[in-house]
Amino acid sequence: MLIAMALSGNLRGALWMLASVAGATGMTVFVRQLTPELHTSMIAFLRCVVGLAFLAPLLLKADPAALLRVRRPGLHLARGALVALALNLGFYAIWKLPVATATTLFFLAPVFSTLLAPLMVGEHVGARRWAAVMVGFLGALVALRPGMAPIDLGAMAAVGSSLCFAVALLLGKTASAADGPDSVFATTALLTVALTLPFALLEWRLPGQAWVWGGLLLLAAASSLRGYADIRAFAAGEASFVAPVSYLRLPSVALAGWLMFGEAVDGWTWGGGAIVAGAALFIALRERTPRAARVAPPPLGG
Repeated sequence: MLIAMALSGNLRGALWMLASVAGATGMTVFVRQLTPELHTSMIAFLRCVVGLAFLAPLLLKADPAALLRVRRPGLHLARGALVALALNLGFYAIWKLPVATATTLFFLAPVFSTLLAPLMVGEHVGARRWAAVMVGFLGALVALRPGMAPIDLGAMAAVGSSLCFAVALLLGKTASAADGPDSVFATTALLTVALTLPFALLEWRLPGQAWVWGGLLLLAAASSLRGYADIRAFAAGEASFVAPVSYLRLPSVALAGWLMFGEAVDGWTWGGGAIVAGAALFIALRERTPRAARVAPPPLGG
């Protein structure tokens, strides 16, 4: 009976993670489709505005004053700024790079988190995880193949986005310990609207076509699905069972890029993506605690 219950939980977790993969794939596709009509900074801002509108009923249902009455406001502000910057850099990378290459470089976020954890949160990182960090960066080099292909601003933006998300994740852990994950979730949603606005003002142009607004709604919905499904996946199943499913994002995005944009994926990208994903998965499994219940970190909003 207990085995059946555990299996059921793991299967539910895997299904939620598949929903997260679908949300992440949809988000990537919608960003790319909107770039001929809007600058990526406008897309990031409007995505945050629409996303906040989706979340408003949940935030208002709780006690908004309590959620925003935080003890570590500096941490929340820094996290919001990093998420806003990460969104802008990530959307720019999706615009400029083949979507599969951008996705491969986004997998560096947990690798950066491991690299920075000893400095930022005092976490011990063993030799095996340090080796996984090195392997992860090697995979990124394989995908970028420096010396064989130019490393452009899009690639640097993707790496920068992953770094910003990694630091934001670590700040989120500290802020959650002080103020609770709900407060981190609420302040990030509000701050990303305010802090993506300056970037958007540089390229300000509201959509004039109905389908563009529809695309923004779908983008926000896909992003919200990804964040919510991530939380439900790790709440339902064991991390060791659920985490590998998340790396189906690369073949999913690659297939979407081929079908929607005619982007063929070469062997370097597949190889580099497999190396980075393997390193990130190893890190995730090494970080798994023996506790029966594992609390997922608050979503980053990306």
